[in-house]
Amino acid sequence: MIAAAFLMGAAAPADAIRIYDLKGRLVILDKPVRKVLLGEGHFLATPALLTKDPVSRVAGMFPDFEPQDHDGFAHFADAYPLLAGAPTIDGTGAGSVTPENALDPKPDTAILGLGGHSLNDPSKQAIELLTAAGVPIIFIDFRNIPIVNTRHSMHVLGQIFGLQAESEDFVDFYNREVSRVTDRMVLYSGHRPTVFLDVKAGRTRDCCFTTASSMLATLIDVAGGRNIAKSSLRDMARPLKPEFIIACNPDIYIGTAIGSRSQGWTPGGPIVLGAGIDKVLARQSLISATLRPGISSLSTVDTGHTHAIWHQFASTPMNVYALQKLATWLHPELFGDLDPEKTMMKLVNRLLPVRMEGVYATSVLPPTKVH
Repeated sequence: MIAAAFLMGAAAPADAIRIYDLKGRLVILDKPVRKVLLGEGHFLATPALLTKDPVSRVAGMFPDFEPQDHDGFAHFADAYPLLAGAPTIDGTGAGSVTPENALDPKPDTAILGLGGHSLNDPSKQAIELLTAAGVPIIFIDFRNIPIVNTRHSMHVLGQIFGLQAESEDFVDFYNREVSRVTDRMVLYSGHRPTVFLDVKAGRTRDCCFTTASSMLATLIDVAGGRNIAKSSLRDMARPLKPEFIIACNPDIYIGTAIGSRSQGWTPGGPIVLGAGIDKVLARQSLISATLRPGISSLSTVDTGHTHAIWHQFASTPMNVYALQKLATWLHPELFGDLDPEKTMMKLVNRLLPVRMEGVYATSVLPPTKVH
């Protein structure tokens, strides 16, 4: 077991790995970790951006990856047969991981998220017991403040896995691609279109769940949009009444996609995007989602300013593609020369041998430019 200490804890060797995680906690490791407990199954795709053998480093993981992204998980399982035998940790929802099932795989450390399907603050007892058992806990984050925290999280993962050069290379790439948007927006003083973000669009016939901050909502701000939920929601994520959405008459509609080809798609179901998805199904599922009550009456649907983005960008460093795609939708004239698909291909190539090619965003284009 790798020992860990905090700033005011036991003395550490001079060559120890000192990490400030995303909660600002100092964690000290004697050496790079060999086996890690993933508090979110989706986190598997993050070390996969840094190493060609991420599965061998996993002691266990929360079982949210496959049910939330069945197509993506299948591609990972094809590339890494050992994934089928990787221990999963029972439980559903935030804070449900128990000390017993978390310790059973004998992890060297645990990587947890600041939010989402993870063992986090509500499970203080579990965290205390993991710590008492000598399992260091390290928090990362791609949801709350995506742009800033993605960089920090990748540096942290590079340190704990002994992949500093690889993480530096990724962060350099990430910074270059983010700056293609932020460098222009910092000088921009023109119109910022209003946006309705339909989170997990089509999951139910009811309208509509959204978020006012964090996750993809934060990327809308960075890309130069105005999220209509900010004027109504006090909480980070809640339903909005259809009457409010219609009264706001947003300039742009963006739905997030959680559908799956392999699990079957029917009209009226969730939007389908991601690994292995083609343009026809992607666009068809978007059109279907916009026919729901509360959405079909929006003028943006009539004019064609409707788009969809893969929901899982809310929990991965690949969020830079989503940022670029949002920028081209919100300000097509300003970002006419930006090529998000080229950025996505670079990200997909970093995930090899996992074959993650597919359609991750789609649109119903307007017949004419609207301003």
